[in-house]
Amino acid sequence: MDQIFESHFGGNQNSNGGETDAYCPKCRTDTSHIILESYGDEVRRVQCGVCGDTHAFKAPRGGEEDIPEPISVSRRKNIKKLEWLEGMNSYELESAVRYSPHAQLSLHQIVVHRTFGVGFVSEVLGDNKVELLFRGNVPRILVHGRGESEDERRGERVPIDEVKQVLGLELGPSPEEIAAERERKLAEEEAEAARQREEKRLAAERARAEAAARREEERQRREEEREKKRRERDEERQRKEEERQRLRVEKEAERLSLKQQQQEERQRQIEHKKFEAEQRRLELQSKRDEEREAKQKERERLLKEKEKERLAKDKERERLTKEKEKERERLVKEREREKLAVQKQRERVLKEKQKEREQLGKEREREKLVKQKERERLQLTREREKLAKQKERERLQLQRERERQKKERERNALAQKSRSKAAKTRSRGQRASTPSKKKSPTKKPVARGKSPTKARSHAVAKSRAKAARTSRHSQAKRAGKPVKTAKRNAARATRRR
Repeated sequence: MDQIFESHFGGNQNSNGGETDAYCPKCRTDTSHIILESYGDEVRRVQCGVCGDTHAFKAPRGGEEDIPEPISVSRRKNIKKLEWLEGMNSYELESAVRYSPHAQLSLHQIVVHRTFGVGFVSEVLGDNKVELLFRGNVPRILVHGRGESEDERRGERVPIDEVKQVLGLELGPSPEEIAAERERKLAEEEAEAARQREEKRLAAERARAEAAARREEERQRREEEREKKRRERDEERQRKEEERQRLRVEKEAERLSLKQQQQEERQRQIEHKKFEAEQRRLELQSKRDEEREAKQKERERLLKEKEKERLAKDKERERLTKEKEKERERLVKEREREKLAVQKQRERVLKEKQKEREQLGKEREREKLVKQKERERLQLTREREKLAKQKERERLQLQRERERQKKERERNALAQKSRSKAAKTRSRGQRASTPSKKKSPTKKPVARGKSPTKARSHAVAKSRAKAARTSRHSQAKRAGKPVKTAKRNAARATRRR
């Protein structure tokens, strides 16, 4: 909230988002600007609060001390002006206009500025400037009446609903009141949170004490119940033991009597079963004899039928075997004929392919010969061109060397003439300065080493020999001769030269 109020109503004058007076090149006058970029106390980039143009900071071109005060300035300072809130309640909101440097403003007129909010004209100054009073009784001196047409000077009317809406935002609490209210709420919330924590701690301690008492009572009760149940279990165990002993005696007596009865019944059943088994054995014996005879007769009948079927199947098998043999012989003959046909076709195809390969081989040989001849011809052409170029380079080099030697001789002759003139001049000066002394014989300069002309001719000969060696070396390589032989031939040619 603080940032919103600071960005809407100005904020710190020495930080980004603050305000300062600067020269606007678009308005061509000193106006109030919003600071966009600064470094320490140095303002670097600003935005004009009138036209919205963004530019580098330019110091104002004329302050209040440079402008002569009007005659009635002392009287104007003594005039008591209404505060912003009184002006908003006193002046008419229907006459509100949206601020523009082109609009003509009048005294006590409501103005809506897009940066500073809603204000009113507290004073009309000279040079098309007015003093506007905004929220917090902040005065701003802005330009007005710069429009060329009547419509521009009339300005844009602001609906009363919009004015009331902006006023509703600005008439809200100030940033200090909001901060104080926020601190008060935070203090109340912290106190409430501390009270709730204390209540929770006390409730937790009470709950822990009650839980400990309940656990102790529950432990004692469980201990008594366990003791009671233990006594009941001992009594029940003793009673059950006595009952088991009594039942064990009764069961033993019943078991002995039942065992006696079962033995007698078992003996009786064994005798009855033996009799019945003997009867069944005799009946089964007679039945088995009858069934054996019937099966023997059936077996003989089936054997006769199977023999007849076997004979019929043998005959059919022989007939099918003969037919299969004939069919197999026919198929073998057909396969032989097909193999012969395929073999003939394969031989014919192989012969055709062999002829085609031979023909292609001959064509390739012819193409190779043609290409070989073409390469040899091109090689010879290249060799001739290289030799011609080499000769041309040697000729140009010799020509350049002759020209250089000629120029060198001319320069040497000119230098010799200038030296002789200088020597004559010096000798005349010496004779004029010392007439009584004898003329000393002039010594000829001793030549040390070779002359420049001979040195240059020697260098030209060396470079020519090197070029000849290089060309012969390349020719020997192309011709397939050894490099040593080419070097030896080059040395011989140099010695002859």
